[in-house]
Amino acid sequence: MRFRRISLIIGAWLAFLAAPHQGQAQDFPTRPIRIVIPYSPGSVADVFARIIAHNMQEQWKGSIVVESKSGANGSIAAEEVARATPDGYTWLLVTTFFTSSPALDAKLRWDPVRDFIPVGQICAAPNFFIVPTTLPVKTVAEYVALAKSKPGTLNYSHPGKGSTGHLGFELFKRLAGIDVTGIGYRGYPQMVPDIASGLINSTFLSANQALAQVQSGAIRIIGAINDGRSKYFPEVPTMAEQGFAEAQVTPWFGIVAPAATPQSVVARISKALEAALATAEVQQKLDVAGCEPKSAPLGAFADIIKSDVSVWAKVVKEAGITAD
Repeated sequence: MRFRRISLIIGAWLAFLAAPHQGQAQDFPTRPIRIVIPYSPGSVADVFARIIAHNMQEQWKGSIVVESKSGANGSIAAEEVARATPDGYTWLLVTTFFTSSPALDAKLRWDPVRDFIPVGQICAAPNFFIVPTTLPVKTVAEYVALAKSKPGTLNYSHPGKGSTGHLGFELFKRLAGIDVTGIGYRGYPQMVPDIASGLINSTFLSANQALAQVQSGAIRIIGAINDGRSKYFPEVPTMAEQGFAEAQVTPWFGIVAPAATPQSVVARISKALEAALATAEVQQKLDVAGCEPKSAPLGAFADIIKSDVSVWAKVVKEAGITAD
């Protein structure tokens, strides 16, 4: 009898301890939320964050503020969110930098797996293998043949160390066995004109970045760097169709929160994100912005992050890219 009384007391105490967390999830959010983006205002990351924020705050009748913290290849934003109070009110919008940084920064003060909990993926932005129309190639095989005939003379551009354009092209170079020189830029606005003029021989661009130059006749798309043909340029064969299946790299965007954020709160955020991605309005806005809505909640997104950390670590090592 005494044992039963003690058990009841312990059970009541545990229920009492759990109650605040349950209430926290049910009431969440009760104040404005911040989505920190690691790039400048007006960037594609900023656009995607605002699209989902608008819908989610309507669901909650609350406020979600998108805040830019650019610099250090995303590390300034990531470190700030990693150290933020883990209560669900601070999120980080993540993309390639999030999973490539551990291999590129020997002094990194945050870890994508240890310091964050995945909330969900937002979308995937199909990328394409681009060459200027002045370069006499129309397929990936022709590009590889030209590069092999003139080792070290062709070049490719990327918007920064650790970007998909950088690591993705290095992966392709290794698979193709070619010697092509990488040239880094501070961003796409500075890079695209040099591709169109022919100063740069090749690069990877998203649909939105490529569209105007394709229409003007300045550039040619020779491959889709995705796991299937893209609706944006359906006539363009994938890298796999052209013999380079492992060179399929599609940048994705998603949301993470500080690691110790209560699971019940994370689940509530993830559910609202999934609801947003299921609406025709959000799908259309993301589509217009060049990003295909791609749901991957909680555990599925965690697997994607872990897989990409491993993939980029291997690419960095095999390409001989030095960590800063």
